[in-house]
Amino acid sequence: MRKRDWDTARAILAGADPEHLSYYVTVAGGVRDVTRWITGPIREEPDSALPVLIRGAALVSLAWEVSEAAGESGESPEVRQAWAKADECLDEALRLDPACADAWAYKIEVSRAAALPVEERWRRFHRMIEIYPGHWYGHVEMLMALAPEAGGTTGAMLEFARTRAAACPATHIPALVVRAHLAHHAHLEKLRNPAGKGAIADWSYLERDDITDEIWDAGQLSVFHDDYHETLLTPIPWNLFAYAFTYGDILKQASNLYEVISDDWITREPWGDMDFFLASRAYTHRNLG
Repeated sequence: MRKRDWDTARAILAGADPEHLSYYVTVAGGVRDVTRWITGPIREEPDSALPVLIRGAALVSLAWEVSEAAGESGESPEVRQAWAKADECLDEALRLDPACADAWAYKIEVSRAAALPVEERWRRFHRMIEIYPGHWYGHVEMLMALAPEAGGTTGAMLEFARTRAAACPATHIPALVVRAHLAHHAHLEKLRNPAGKGAIADWSYLERDDITDEIWDAGQLSVFHDDYHETLLTPIPWNLFAYAFTYGDILKQASNLYEVISDDWITREPWGDMDFFLASRAYTHRNLG
């Protein structure tokens, strides 16, 4: 995509299974300046949803940039127009391919960013899981769409994570329970320390017995389930559970995950940066005995 070699990119995307495709679309849509040239393949392939989907994904990224640049004036006409443009492009992808679950996943993201009613957020989510019940990125977007920062509540976010975990055993989806608890922990930290400077993190929430028990159970439904199969996205739940086990004081299981993750499968989330990952791993190994 950086070389604007659409023929090769299309062959990779078109040959991918649904899970790989969901990941590849995030990569392709994040390539800088892709919107400037993907219009060529769109014109040349008027019946193909694929280049339109990539443009929609790229427009979502651009809309976030416009929103961040607007700062306090996030309700400006420019911001609203950016999100509407992304949504219209995703609608076009769905017109060309009504079974495009990835378009619905991005439309969930748009519904959150554009502050659409919660009923519309749910409508988009339900349309996505009708097509692909295990779409990880779409589930994450719906979780975020129910978070307090998006006008939702912690209770709604946790209930969604629990319900979907129970509905999708032996998949990545139960790791949403970790995402939900980490999001609430981050919310508590922000309330405790709004400036985000100088204070040592308070891990007492993640150390609560009811929280550690629920996260443990989610692990048994996910990566530790007998029927779970490792995939391209498996490092995501590995890292989520490693974080939760570390700061929930389940150090033996955290250590096992660090061994699997090694130096090859470290994900940006939930650590934020490499220094925090390394410090967390060292803390686990140091305190394990």
